Amino acid sequence: MIDLNELKLVAENHPVLLSEQKDFNFENPQCDPIELAQRLHQCMVRSDGLGLSACQVGLPIKVFVIRTEEDKPFALFNPKIISESENLISMKEGCLSFPLLYMNVKRPDFVRLRYQNEKGETNTERFIGMTARVVLHEFDHMNGVLFLEKVSRMEKDRSLRKRAILKRKVKKIAKK
Repeated sequence: MIDLNELKLVAENHPVLLSEQKDFNFENPQCDPIELAQRLHQCMVRSDGLGLSACQVGLPIKVFVIRTEEDKPFALFNPKIISESENLISMKEGCLSFPLLYMNVKRPDFVRLRYQNEKGETNTERFIGMTARVVLHEFDHMNGVLFLEKVSRMEKDRSLRKRAILKRKVKKIAKK
């Protein structure tokens, strides 16, 4: 069984972020799925995120949570993309695993997913706009794909330089 006490974000160079995760097994669960959804949600809120994939806290299983208007845990276990828009929207995107790094990423403006909820029930749902972006970002995490891979080399280099400047400013402010 997986220990769900004190989930913390792993470092950006942690190997779990670069590998495809395993399906959550509802027949022989790795942990209590309801507790997992709650703990992931708590960690996401504590980190001020819009979404959080289990691999970002070192758990190699296919599940992520996204923030809802009601701010209740909304977990998607073993999701599969059914369809997505051909229309791509470019928007600045960040990631809890890469603090202070923001890049313009092109993503479909809607996605339709089939997933299981924390009770193991299968659902199909369409997500649009910002929610679609968050869903696709977290979906990528489960497959070992980082948002850094979704941009040109030039965009990545420019964003990394900006992040280095931000880190120095934050460090300078912290010393005061």
